[in-house]
Amino acid sequence: MQPTSNDISFNLFGFSTTIQPFFWLIAAILTVLHLEKIDDMHIWIAQILLGMTGVLLSILVHELGHAFVFRHVFHTESIIFLHGFGGATMPTQHYRRGFGFTGMIANCFLSFAGPLAGFLLAFSMLVLYFFLPMGNGDAASLVMFFLYWTAQISIIWGIFNLLPIYPMDGGHIFREFFLFFFPWQGVKYSLVLSITVAAVLAVIALQYQSFFITFLFGCFAYQNYQELTLGSFRR
Repeated sequence: MQPTSNDISFNLFGFSTTIQPFFWLIAAILTVLHLEKIDDMHIWIAQILLGMTGVLLSILVHELGHAFVFRHVFHTESIIFLHGFGGATMPTQHYRRGFGFTGMIANCFLSFAGPLAGFLLAFSMLVLYFFLPMGNGDAASLVMFFLYWTAQISIIWGIFNLLPIYPMDGGHIFREFFLFFFPWQGVKYSLVLSITVAAVLAVIALQYQSFFITFLFGCFAYQNYQELTLGSFRR
């Protein structure tokens, strides 16, 4: 992913971070779809902006989870991209992956660190939501909306990423397990699992007329099927 002139780039905890324009559009759409009809236009706009901020915070924390594990476990730096379909954390140089049992644990932790960071963020937001003393009024209502929405996005995003579908975090985790127990066929088995789960979820989403989710899981299933048939999994 190459940065463009329309991207927002900055340094966060020493990690080069880039936010692409499509990210803001998707964040706004997700927020609007969640909102109920409000007569006060100012409140509605404020909720959209806070909702977009919540999406940004949730996905950024998720990617930071991966980035810190790259730094402190694999001793390599990484860069973060936030795009329309979420985010990605990529090492800036080749790093030594773990091997054997301890290596499998380290590799799995690298993938799990993103959802874990998101779950911790969700927990902190919910603690504030339920225990932060708030009065009445629009300002208090907006703060409560931001806390609950950020927690909700963080939990949903974390669970979604833990599905055993490659290349999401869960797909990486299951691939590591299969590679440990079946070194020569592990990638193949992980692809079969990924295709099966993605196809089943696409059919379920279609039954509920959730066409975007159907398209998304259909794309995952097709991409994994291509990798399987091309034989690029052979080690």
